[in-house]
Amino acid sequence: MTEVWTAVLEDLASKVSSHIFESWFKNIGFDRIESDVAYLYVGDDFFKVWIENNYLDLIEHSFFSVLSEPIRPTILVQDAHESVESPVQSITFNEQQSAAKQGISGRKVATLPEFDLNKKAKELGLSPRYTFDEFVVGSNNEFVHAASAAVASSPTRTYNPLFIFGGTGLGKTHLLQAIGLEALKRDPTTRVCYLSTEEFTNQMIAALRSREMPAFRKRFRDNVDLLLIDDIQFIGGKVSTQEEFFHTFNALYNSGKQIVITSDKSPRDLPGIEERLASRFAWGLIADIQPPRMETRVAILEKKAEADGIRLSKDVAMLIASTVSSNVRELEGTLIRLGAQASLMGTLLTLDFVKNSLAQMNLQRVKVLTTQHIIKIVANYYDIKPADIRGAGRTRAISRPRQIAMYLSRKLTRSSYPELGRDFKKDHSSVITAFKKMSKIVAKGEELSSDIAKIESTLMR
Repeated sequence: MTEVWTAVLEDLASKVSSHIFESWFKNIGFDRIESDVAYLYVGDDFFKVWIENNYLDLIEHSFFSVLSEPIRPTILVQDAHESVESPVQSITFNEQQSAAKQGISGRKVATLPEFDLNKKAKELGLSPRYTFDEFVVGSNNEFVHAASAAVASSPTRTYNPLFIFGGTGLGKTHLLQAIGLEALKRDPTTRVCYLSTEEFTNQMIAALRSREMPAFRKRFRDNVDLLLIDDIQFIGGKVSTQEEFFHTFNALYNSGKQIVITSDKSPRDLPGIEERLASRFAWGLIADIQPPRMETRVAILEKKAEADGIRLSKDVAMLIASTVSSNVRELEGTLIRLGAQASLMGTLLTLDFVKNSLAQMNLQRVKVLTTQHIIKIVANYYDIKPADIRGAGRTRAISRPRQIAMYLSRKLTRSSYPELGRDFKKDHSSVITAFKKMSKIVAKGEELSSDIAKIESTLMR
């Protein structure tokens, strides 16, 4: 049977880096295969836990590649098992490190590197810079930041699931990854799984094609302690993916595992999402991120400038922050562009230089649209009164402008359906119906779509 294990090791070596193989696989001992179980042994409990939490599925897959039949690997600590072919002396993690440093020979020692958070983060697809310390907290995100920190420090004991929603570039992904990094920092054995909805879908499709759905389900349902899913809105309309994610969600939730989800809309406003999924997303805590206010934007710019070594005065920071207010990503991107231009031209970020550069970038001070302003512009376009749009009139001359105003308000503001319902003095279901109806008209390019485009153009000037 030792030749089977040799073949398994060769298969593993082809799937991982040489560093990982040398550190974690090379010194695993092989005892026997009994029924469908392969008994393997390691030097201590730390090694055992690490293998079980990170590489057990990989070993199982390699056994299948070699034997073409399912074999379940079981990891034993050397002291706890008998009848071995090549005994490994069981010593502590610190003793192994000491032995490695002193070059002690004559002992087969599995040298364990100290836990490297940055390295582990990159293996999981997490950015080491997306920490809580690097997240600028303001009145727009204070609540969601606190909720995220609570989940990271005590998974499943506070809010499960945690559902974070907000517009593009406001820091949802940053917080999602910060939760993963903090959880690993507190407990390196935490099995963190971070991926986008698109990646989840692609992996499911690949598993279907290769007929490996049992392995796919096992990975997400049995081998995850903390599931971090980004951009859940892209699951909308994908029936098979929703079905799979529904059962994955249930399996993790019922086994006490933490789930964190981000989206551009709240659960109830997500288009194409099954009711049973939307209701589960709302089981825990729903927290939204709003666009940063002026003082927060200035703080973000100053923190970014400090990190990138850009000299930035308060006046210049305020000028940039007053010009770019849509989201954090655009704000930081503008600073990087300005810093690069100044560096290439051998100048500093003076007030005059930034003013001229911003003008050349064709950046305008962002107009914050409100439902009231949209209603006013739509009413002017159709030569009716704003009160008519908010009123009870049902004639086509009133109802059509009202539907357009509802559609544009939903599209151009961050108001929820219930909030828009209050603005229009209607039930929120009327806003939903209007938005869906106008969306279809715009998508089909019907005659009315040109009027909608003209009104939207006027609003965006």
